[in-house]
Amino acid sequence: MTPPIPLWSVTNHLPAGVMESIGEPGIATVSSLVALTGTLAEVNRQVREQRNLDGDPLTLRGCILLPLEPLPSGVSWDVEALLALASAAGVVALAVKLQNDDGALPPNVTRLAKRLGLVVLAVHNTWQFGMAAQELLSGAAHRQGQLISRVAAECRLPFGSLGHLLQRLGVAIGHEVTLVDPSGKLISAESPGPGPAPEPTEPLIASVEILASVHREQENSPRLRVLPGPSLDQERSAILAALEVAAIAVSELLSRQRLERERDARHRIALLGQLIDNAGDVTPSFRARALELGWTLDGFHIAFRVITRQPVDLVARKPDLDRALLREKIEASTVEQSDGWSGWISYPSKPGPAEVSSVSSALRRAQRELAATIATQFGVGRLQAQPEGIVSSLEEANDAARIAGARENSGYFVHVDRLDMAQLLLIWTRTDTFRPAARELLAPLLKAGPELLQTLTTFLDCESSLTETAAILNVHRNTVSDRIRRIQSLIAINLEDPEARLALQLACRSVLTDKPE
Repeated sequence: MTPPIPLWSVTNHLPAGVMESIGEPGIATVSSLVALTGTLAEVNRQVREQRNLDGDPLTLRGCILLPLEPLPSGVSWDVEALLALASAAGVVALAVKLQNDDGALPPNVTRLAKRLGLVVLAVHNTWQFGMAAQELLSGAAHRQGQLISRVAAECRLPFGSLGHLLQRLGVAIGHEVTLVDPSGKLISAESPGPGPAPEPTEPLIASVEILASVHREQENSPRLRVLPGPSLDQERSAILAALEVAAIAVSELLSRQRLERERDARHRIALLGQLIDNAGDVTPSFRARALELGWTLDGFHIAFRVITRQPVDLVARKPDLDRALLREKIEASTVEQSDGWSGWISYPSKPGPAEVSSVSSALRRAQRELAATIATQFGVGRLQAQPEGIVSSLEEANDAARIAGARENSGYFVHVDRLDMAQLLLIWTRTDTFRPAARELLAPLLKAGPELLQTLTTFLDCESSLTETAAILNVHRNTVSDRIRRIQSLIAINLEDPEARLALQLACRSVLTDKPE
């Protein structure tokens, strides 16, 4: 006996526009398709007697019943009788073509079908419906061969981006195909190329995902995923077989893209190394190679250094850094390093202090966006001019990034422009004369608990920005505001006074670095 096939699987694979679901397919299953000819009265008689027009016996239990003649679209007792007779005969689904153009069933018919537990489908083309349903009921081998053939044909055609390939595979399989990591999170692909997208489907009950590993030899390989909706094991096996064929093409594309990225990374690393070795003294040949990469050598530059605080595939994750920068409207040249990335922002004319400060804040926001997936420490160099300025600013940024590793209160972010004077004064704060005075000044905060001292230190490091402080401490902006008001009431110092802020910042640094023996 042909195994039952979920009804939704039938409706899900029909050509676009053939029919629409009127009932609620749910868990209904189908074992066969029975088509009946004749008028509505003759169809009713055949269902009641379970014999066709020639008098041969019919097996209607568990079937889709398909009257070939259109049924009246208005309220008709004959239509209601057909529903009652079909339900009594064990029919699980009734596919009918109506005479009206919109194919909508009368409300009384819909209500009766729901009460009887009978699925009613409005069919726009009985021949297409019958062929599609019969194809699915004929067995899994045909379906598997069909899907593999379609996928193989798509893979033989030229394809460029990953998004375009996934889109075409989805059309061939009949379901959306996505790429996910081993944890099941979606891996974003490039924008899809031209071509029809698979028809969106909304299964009425939960789907069982079908996964195929892209790189079989890798334990943590990305996977192709399809959510087919309710379906039989045979159909899911067919989709899995097609996905395994598709995985070969996706693996080849990803491997090719990886090789191209690694080649480009080696080229960038070598060129930046040459620039640093020559202390910014560039030749016409070097300028030509830099131009190919889109690097700007002349003008003014602010360099930054990003050090990752966890193992990261630096080649694969560089686009994440570039996207985070672009979201902050930062156009930068970035280069992979052994422990992170280096980069610089270029200006044709010298930016003012306000613009430099704005860039520093934008880099801090980009770091926070990256923090969702990559923990980093950021260092930012000073504004420097010409190619040799790139080298000087990069050296400063690298030093700042190393210092940032011990600056949790600043969000592991250090800008050299804000560092130099503080570093010099910090030497003085570590003397025996300053330390007792600092502890006496901050004694009310120390008694109140560590959160107030931490908040004040971060607030002062962030140049009195409530928003920056809240982001670093991972609290609401109002929480920071309340704490600052409490701090001012405890130590009775005006935080609007620049000299008072400097004294407090130095005191906080002294207390935080003062370890009792």
